[in-house]
Amino acid sequence: MTVFGDRVLRELSDPGTLGTLLLPSADADGKVRTMLGATYDLTAVRIDGVSAVQVRDVALERPVFRAGRQDGSWSQLVPAYTRTEVSFTVPSPADPLWVDVLAEIDVTVVAEVDPSGAESVLSKGFDTFTTLDEFRARFTFLDLDAFLAEHHISTVEELRDAFDYVVTEIQLRTPTTFHADDPANTHTLPVTLAAVVSDPFDLTAGLRATRLVREAATTLTGAVPAGIPTEVTAAYATAVVAAADGLDTADIERLYATEGVVTLFLSTD
Repeated sequence: MTVFGDRVLRELSDPGTLGTLLLPSADADGKVRTMLGATYDLTAVRIDGVSAVQVRDVALERPVFRAGRQDGSWSQLVPAYTRTEVSFTVPSPADPLWVDVLAEIDVTVVAEVDPSGAESVLSKGFDTFTTLDEFRARFTFLDLDAFLAEHHISTVEELRDAFDYVVTEIQLRTPTTFHADDPANTHTLPVTLAAVVSDPFDLTAGLRATRLVREAATTLTGAVPAGIPTEVTAAYATAVVAAADGLDTADIERLYATEGVVTLFLSTD
């Protein structure tokens, strides 16, 4: 570990310091949004704002073991020929990846949630059509000409007698008006952040290190938050910690954010 790496461990072992780096102010929540986007599927959730970040626990230098697949077979000839194929996945304890800082974080957000689901479902038969054009207008998603050719149907009477047709009308739930100050719109999302130190800083090395950590953690499962319709897509969000001196930190942060990686910069002064 370099001198800078030692400093990272000392400073980021303090939950308060790490929390300040992630959310320095109420209007600077880009890093937190990157973390959430890397951990959850938020297609049904619109985050209006991040109100708090609480770092619950920080662990230093945690190994993550990559899993490898091994295949084999066993056979015998006596008394009768048999053959068995075996495959299993095992960790590689001799070659761990090291997560320099592993933090358990609770992120409090104000979010608008898609209500999803159906208010009502009504299904009814459709057998009163008298022309092919009437049928075509009711089932616009169907290629009627191909359907008729496939089933050897040439008249509207044959079409009506060939099958039973059902039309289902679904009324989706209507979202209520969103109010940011409504306590029902405040949610807590748990995130595990795995950070690696890059010293000296290198764009490629930083991205490769975080990619390896994410791949090694694919067999792990993250915590699922209650009360919000989202799925966990990764057990870890990842971050790169680098010395800020002489770097265009804004450009680097934007680049890494597009790859779902958080950047944390510390000064060497």
